[in-house]
Amino acid sequence: MIWYWRVYRKYSEQINLNYLRIFNELYRSRSTTLAAAKLGITQSAVSQVLSKLRNATGDPLFIKGQGQLVPTVRATEIGEGLASELIQLDKRFYPEDFLNQDDFDGEINFSIASPIIDVIAKALMDTVEKVLPKAKINFTHWNDHSLDQIINGDVHIGLNLFPINAPKEIRQIPLVINQAVFISAKPNQWIEDGMQKTGFVDHDFAGIIFSGINRLQPILENNDLTKGFKFKYRSESHSLLSHYLQKENTILLADKFSCHYYPDHYYYEAPKRLASLLPSQLSYALYYLQANHQDQIYSDSERVVKTLLEQFSSTIDIIPNRNKF
Repeated sequence: MIWYWRVYRKYSEQINLNYLRIFNELYRSRSTTLAAAKLGITQSAVSQVLSKLRNATGDPLFIKGQGQLVPTVRATEIGEGLASELIQLDKRFYPEDFLNQDDFDGEINFSIASPIIDVIAKALMDTVEKVLPKAKINFTHWNDHSLDQIINGDVHIGLNLFPINAPKEIRQIPLVINQAVFISAKPNQWIEDGMQKTGFVDHDFAGIIFSGINRLQPILENNDLTKGFKFKYRSESHSLLSHYLQKENTILLADKFSCHYYPDHYYYEAPKRLASLLPSQLSYALYYLQANHQDQIYSDSERVVKTLLEQFSSTIDIIPNRNKF
């Protein structure tokens, strides 16, 4: 039988909880300067705590390199999941059983994927200002680091397509189901009648860059049902695509929610014969730290965003396809 003995450490030698908070910010920011600014303490204080942690662990924890602090293997073992554990510990001491919306003056950071940020950002900001009048609201574009920023706490709530590959620490809340549509600046009988395949060569197509469009492009451009189809314009920016749509015979392939960016345009259902080539459904979801799922601020955000998307969907009139071909 093998016996394992836990090494006893005197109280004075045990790790102070505030040391872990400082370590957490160092691990997230990779900088003593940034960690100090985030915590509201001096850089010297951060360096002193790092020195104490190095003595306690017998490990350098961070080394200088690549213009920032690089965590050692030991630091990574400590840092992974630490932010979530600190949040859970805070909840034990400061339970938020009730959120007074009028008094909440904290900061909420949203990370929203293109292209939906162009569509929903203004309406979401207006709504959040009414619900949380004293809160500070920040909107950023979803990027390759957004999931890490959610785990680290730099981003509180993300909005993106569903599903995506996300770490288990992140909760994914599907909201509504969307559909692919065709948008044109002028009435287009060719689309409404069913997009006869001989007409694809007579139109220029623009496409919103969303998940799966790289897979979608070769399918549409190399299929007998859409012979002559070419994506001439692709962008994450609705402002650029709205400019392209003013050109003669240009058609935008987008999602239904995107129609809100194009008032006074014409929105067409895709013909049934192209159904197998287009995304069958496009779902959006909220993404936030699993540890926060019981906090009212997150459940309220889920309700607000879902309501907005449902309202958007209900006010869009899609012209049904005649499916003549």
